[in-house]
Amino acid sequence: MSVTYTTGEMAKLASVSIRTVQYYDQRGILTPSDLTEGGRRVYSDKDLEKLKWICFLRDLDFSIKAIQEILVEEHSDKVLQLLLERHISELKQEIDQKQVKLDTAVKLLNKLDKQEDYTVDSLQDISLIMSNRKKWQALRLQMWLRLISVILFYCLSLVIAVYFNQKWVIWVAIPLFLVTMNAMVYYYKKQLSYLCPNCHKTFEPSYLDFNLAKHTPRTRRLTCPHCYVKSSCLELAKED
Repeated sequence: MSVTYTTGEMAKLASVSIRTVQYYDQRGILTPSDLTEGGRRVYSDKDLEKLKWICFLRDLDFSIKAIQEILVEEHSDKVLQLLLERHISELKQEIDQKQVKLDTAVKLLNKLDKQEDYTVDSLQDISLIMSNRKKWQALRLQMWLRLISVILFYCLSLVIAVYFNQKWVIWVAIPLFLVTMNAMVYYYKKQLSYLCPNCHKTFEPSYLDFNLAKHTPRTRRLTCPHCYVKSSCLELAKED
């Protein structure tokens, strides 16, 4: 004779509340095997096993929709594997995002210890700079690698041209090199925005202003189109 369970017994065996078992029934992922004449739910061993699976997946933060996909699929093991891989990827992204926020908060606190006068705007600027730092550094590294690759390629082309006495290659390579370098600068400029230290707003300068402005590795002296003040604006990598 098969063993049956009430809602309360199911809840106790799975270490969850009665309301939780009822909720899973309402969402259609734990339908009771039978109902009594009085309308009470009756569950089987198979239902209990399903409930334990649901609780296990919920502990891993799987959504109800994802659990439904697993339970209704004939090859549930393969579906579970795919969903676990996706879930792990999402969790890693969440951890990375929280780590960035934690690092920003710690660095911001350290700066506040050394700074007596500060405003909300200045705090937001510091937070933006810190959170953007890794992306900006990655962009700079990418551009340096591209620059080195282009220089090496054209140097090699010139060496080969001289060796084989093909002077026409030199006359073609030089303008091509200049065009390529200009294209790289334009690409780099399109990946950036600048933070005005006066009005605390970001903006994108024109290509001409970008090229003519005095600059350091992290700042560029530009006129802000919002407040029209010329200052050393901080370079930021655009967010996706």
